[in-house]
Amino acid sequence: MKHLLITTIAAVVLVGCGESQQSAPAPEATPVEPVAEVPSRPSPPPVEAKPDEPIAEASQPEPPSAKAPDISIHKAAERGNIEAVKQHLDTGEDVNAKNDNGYTPLHSAAYWGRKEVAALLIGKGADVNATDKSGATPLGGAIRRKHLETAALIRKHGGKTGEELKAAGN
Repeated sequence: MKHLLITTIAAVVLVGCGESQQSAPAPEATPVEPVAEVPSRPSPPPVEAKPDEPIAEASQPEPPSAKAPDISIHKAAERGNIEAVKQHLDTGEDVNAKNDNGYTPLHSAAYWGRKEVAALLIGKGADVNATDKSGATPLGGAIRRKHLETAALIRKHGGKTGEELKAAGN
């Protein structure tokens, strides 16, 4: 134990007797030599287009060919995906295309209350009185599901319920 104490004291004395950081001389700064200036060149005069030279027109990229999205137009209308519905219509898909149940995209939009999609489809010529296999119309679906704004839009464009069409003899 005595040996350890002596070793520790000797280490402290040696470290403590070293030169202090504050009293150490600062490193000498070497003077910076001036950088030689590079002579500047006069800028060339601006080039002007000559009137007899035609200006090259920027080539316009070809618009991408319209491609139908991976979702069906009926599903897109049901989900309110107006961009996908637009893409389908841009590819020439029939706005009144019927699925296995006889629903048109307008049936799907009306049933789920997708007013903006319904407005787009009507604007593109959707049949507001198209009937499905059971004789239901888009208006009937909107009313049944209490989508009153969508129903009012369809009614405004001449839409009738299946019962109204039957009563009128259609």
